[in-house]
Amino acid sequence: MRAILRKLDKRKTLTEQEYKDLLQYIDALFENSLESYKVFFDRYSAVLWLDYSLYIPRFKYQIDDLINYLVYHPDVLPQMQEEANLLKLFPANLHPYLSYLLEQETHWTILRKLSSTLFQTDADLLELPPARISDAVIKYEEGNPYKEIGLKTHFERLARYQFVTRLQSYRYLQRGKASQDKITVLEKDKLGGIYTNKEKSIYYYIFLHQSDLVQAENACIILNAAFYGTSS
Repeated sequence: MRAILRKLDKRKTLTEQEYKDLLQYIDALFENSLESYKVFFDRYSAVLWLDYSLYIPRFKYQIDDLINYLVYHPDVLPQMQEEANLLKLFPANLHPYLSYLLEQETHWTILRKLSSTLFQTDADLLELPPARISDAVIKYEEGNPYKEIGLKTHFERLARYQFVTRLQSYRYLQRGKASQDKITVLEKDKLGGIYTNKEKSIYYYIFLHQSDLVQAENACIILNAAFYGTSS
């Protein structure tokens, strides 16, 4: 692993096998040693994003888990304006991330803006597919989660939203890239997304837990706001 980390330090391109080994190493740190993972995050997260469009979270439970909790507990939103101890409003697994937000004024401001985007006065906005019962199913090309750079972590972020039941890539742009990554409504129970890494754009499906056009449109708004800072 030291050879791979040296290549990251020197901003040299990893081979396919090195990239796979690196992701497995990150997963192992995340599961078994959060202190070591934090050191790795502080040193390499920016490089991985800039060079590989690879997102790795700072915390085990973070922004996507927080948004997912809020969309299924909208009663918490007005309480956030009144409760002095905000941690009391959320489950314990979100406390490390929330404590970090409260210490970082910029991050907390971003969260407040995001909340205002996600939760407007239109009642339809909170009409979402019901939360799934079991884990989301993720389908990768050739069954290989490491084949496309960054796709595994992107899908794992999406799978944190409980209205998502299945994720599946289906087409690739080998020449050129899409002008913009985004998520759109395809059918009453299916969204379409574009993910771009350093090499290509990857098109994928997001299947929802219920077939309803309004719910699909609202799920699309939430995901675009969370991932791209837009509502369309």
